[in-house]
Amino acid sequence: MTTVARVEGEQGGEIDVAVVGYGPVGQALACLLGAAGHRVACFERHGEIYRLPRAVHADHEVMRLLQRLGIAHDLAGEMLSLTDYHWFGADGETLMVLSQPSPGVSGWEPDWLFFQPTLEDALDRRARSLRGVSVECGWDVEGLEQDDGGVTLSLRPFSEDPAAEPEASVQRPVRARYLIGADGANSTVRAALGVPQRDLGFRERWFVVDVVPHDIDALDLPAACQWCDPRRPTTHVRSGVGHRRWEFMLLPGESEDEFDERRAWELLAPWLGPDDAVLLRHTVYEFRSMVAEQMREHRVLLAGDAAHLTPPFLGQGLCSGLRDAANIAWKLDLVLRGVAGDALLDTVTPERQLQNEWIISFAIELGKVLCELDPDRAAERDTNVRGAGPPPVIALPPLQDQSDGERAPLAGELSVQGVVALDGREGLLDDVAGAGFTLICRGGATDCLDEAQRGLLDLLGVSVVDFGAGARDVDGRTTAWLDENAVDAVLVRPDLYVVGGAADGPALARLLDDLRARLGTPAAQAH
Repeated sequence: MTTVARVEGEQGGEIDVAVVGYGPVGQALACLLGAAGHRVACFERHGEIYRLPRAVHADHEVMRLLQRLGIAHDLAGEMLSLTDYHWFGADGETLMVLSQPSPGVSGWEPDWLFFQPTLEDALDRRARSLRGVSVECGWDVEGLEQDDGGVTLSLRPFSEDPAAEPEASVQRPVRARYLIGADGANSTVRAALGVPQRDLGFRERWFVVDVVPHDIDALDLPAACQWCDPRRPTTHVRSGVGHRRWEFMLLPGESEDEFDERRAWELLAPWLGPDDAVLLRHTVYEFRSMVAEQMREHRVLLAGDAAHLTPPFLGQGLCSGLRDAANIAWKLDLVLRGVAGDALLDTVTPERQLQNEWIISFAIELGKVLCELDPDRAAERDTNVRGAGPPPVIALPPLQDQSDGERAPLAGELSVQGVVALDGREGLLDDVAGAGFTLICRGGATDCLDEAQRGLLDLLGVSVVDFGAGARDVDGRTTAWLDENAVDAVLVRPDLYVVGGAADGPALARLLDDLRARLGTPAAQAH
C-alpha cells in the first residue's frame, strides 16, 4: 500500500494548498495564502528560480498588488516607470502613442518595466519568510486524483533528460485540501484535469533578444516602442533600469535554426554591437492566444499561463496571472476558514476569464496592426490609424456580476487608492488600512448596522476607513471617488475590486446581507 506524504509546516498538520509551479504567479499565491495563515506547499520542476527575463511589464493595478505583498516600494527603485507606449509606422514616423493618466487609479504610475529575476527574488524572499510556506524544487507532476476531502498529487523527480525514467520507489504522493496549477503554458495540471483550451486565433514566431548595455542611456529610444515595419516588425522595450530587449518577427519561410547568436547581433546592428552590450539571452518564442475553458475543476484551480495565453503586445501576460492569484487567494482563504461556502470558487472562472479574454482580444488587435507584412496594406493601415483620432484607452472591463438582482453601485470596478491618514499614520490607503477587505465610508454609514452585519465585518477582518470618525483624506482622491459615484460607503475586496457601493447606511446594510448570502456564510457565524 502506498503511503501518502503529508507535507507539514512548523505548526504540523496536512497542507491546505499545494501550488504546482513556482514562477511569479505561484510565488504570489504562496505569499497571499501563507500570509493568511494557511499551510502552503509549492512544487517546482526546476532546481532554482529561472534566472533569465521573460515578462517585463506591470501596470498600476499589479504594483498595488505587489504593495499589498509588502514588496512594491522596495522594487520600485529597480523598475522604470512608463507613461507612453510609442508605435511607429512603415515610414518610421509616429503611428500612435498609447498613454495612461498619471498616477493610475491604483495610486501608482500607470506602467512599470522590470527585470523578471529581480521580481521573482523579491516574491521568493517574501514567500519563504512566511511560517506556513514550504518550497520544494526538482519535482514534476505525474498525475492527480480528487475526492470530496482533497487532492492527492503524484510527484516524481524531474529530469532535464526526457529519456530518463525515475524508479517507482521515488515517486511521491502528496495530499492537500486544494491544488492550484500555476505551471505555465504546457501545464501538466491542466492536462491531468483534461481541461480543453480555446484557440483565439493568433500565432506568430518572434526572436527575443535580451541585452545588458554597457551604457543603458546611450540609445535615444523610447522606453517601449513598436516598429510596424512590413520588412520585419520589431519591438524594443527596457526591462528595468539596466536591461534592454528587442523582439523580431520571423518572416514566412524562415527557420528557427537560423536565429542564433550571430543573427542576433546582425539584427541589433542598427542600435548596438558586441562592444556595446552583453548578450544575455536569445530565443524564438511562438506567441499564442489561448484560453482554458474553465479555471476550476472541483478542488483544483488554474492560474496564469496554465489558464490563458496572450500575445505580448499589451504587456499583460504576467499582470493577468497575478490578478488570477489575487482573485483565487482571497476566495480560497474564506473557504479554507469556513467563512464561505465552496461554491464561492465557482466565481473564479467567470470573473477572471472575462478580463483575460478582453486583454487577449485587445492584444490580438494590436498584433494585427504590428504584424502586417504587405507594404501596400501597411501604408493603408498607417493612413487609417493616423486618421482615426485618439488611440484606444486601455481600461479593463469590470468583473462580471453573478447576482440575479440589482447591481450595486461600483460593483466589480477596480477601486481607487489615494493617500489617507488613519490612527496616526499617513500614506497610501493599503499601507495604512492593510491588505484585506476595506470598508471606506463617511457620514455615519455604519451607524445603522445590526449585530449580524457588524459580525460579518469582523469575520471577514474588514478594516474600516471612516472619514466621519477619525480618518482623513489627505489628497482628496478617495472622497472625490465617493462623490463622483454618489455613495457614502464602498466595500473593497482583497483583490482590489469593489463588492459594491452604498448611498447611505441602510443601503450598506443591504449590501452586507447580500454579501453574506453570496458567500454562503451561516448567519449564526456572523454574530
